[in-house]
Amino acid sequence: MKLSHFPILVLMLFGWSLHAYADNLCKDDEAAVFNCELPQKKSSLCQARSDGALVYRSGRRGRIDIEISNRKKIDAFRFSYTPYAGGGEAHIKFLNGDYKYYLYDKTIKIDDDHNLSAGIVIYLGDKRVANLICLNDASIKQQAYEGMTREEYRDVGAK
Repeated sequence: MKLSHFPILVLMLFGWSLHAYADNLCKDDEAAVFNCELPQKKSSLCQARSDGALVYRSGRRGRIDIEISNRKKIDAFRFSYTPYAGGGEAHIKFLNGDYKYYLYDKTIKIDDDHNLSAGIVIYLGDKRVANLICLNDASIKQQAYEGMTREEYRDVGAK
């Protein structure tokens, strides 16, 4: 290989490794339970591999706007689910001050196909103030179904 091509190769490899690392806002010792790519930022629910603690982060890598953990309040995150014919809808709810956040994924069967959607619905009191739709396949991972505190399902108006 020519020496002049070496810097290009290094930049390509470095760029690819950065892209792989930047897929979510989880740390190296955490696994993503939910990861939503939005137009200007990301929102990730991460689970520590060591003790199973959950933390929600929203923002960009290096600039986190919101960080909420269940280390002090074990049931800070609550899971709910309802089945549909050929699909279902799952939610993870948590509070941030007066705001209620619902991370959701939804599958609806339409003819011989499925309509998949995921996002974040935010309420202030009883008023829905945002319905953010993920640009990626942001399904809620299996560990939420198994280990999170359950609550009764509520229709939150997810799109």
